[in-house]
Amino acid sequence: MKRRLCMGLVAVCMLMALSGCGKAEGAQAEGGAAKESAAATATADEKGNYLVNGSFEEPDFTGWNVTNIDNVTEELDIYTRETDCFEGVQSLHFYSGSSDVNFTAEQTVSGLEAGTYKMTAHIQGDTAGDENASVYFYAIVNGETIKADASLNGYVNWYTAELAGLNVEDGEVTVGVSVKIAPGGWGTIDDITLVKE
Repeated sequence: MKRRLCMGLVAVCMLMALSGCGKAEGAQAEGGAAKESAAATATADEKGNYLVNGSFEEPDFTGWNVTNIDNVTEELDIYTRETDCFEGVQSLHFYSGSSDVNFTAEQTVSGLEAGTYKMTAHIQGDTAGDENASVYFYAIVNGETIKADASLNGYVNWYTAELAGLNVEDGEVTVGVSVKIAPGGWGTIDDITLVKE
């Protein structure tokens, strides 16, 4: 009996070790690997937003594929600081002191009704004087990538990006953000929505 109990406990521990656990506060994307699943089935929340965790209020990157390209972004995590949020108390935070900031975060929603949709997103921060900074939001619709350039204009000086008239025919949209700036760049991204027009 004791032997069976011990073997059962060992099996449970091995399963837990293999499955791993997500990070809670300050969950990070590391090593350039994608984090979290990005295939949600279309269900709108009370505000009509089809994105999962669009305001980053979960303790990790639930719903999002976050890729730290070449593992250069020193801080890429969920930030719990209400003053740095557009909505709620958490946001997606990025910063690098001695290396570039270079990452993407995206989410795919499937099962959408045919029709037109609008993506809205908010970003604030600083490019550390990088004149070649590349910051934009995008949507992939019916195989076509549509971009909306964004800018970092200082602390809590929010830039709002919009992609309207996204004509969804095949029921699927991928939305995302790409940030590539020089060392010293920082900021937060918050309140990304995808709503039916």
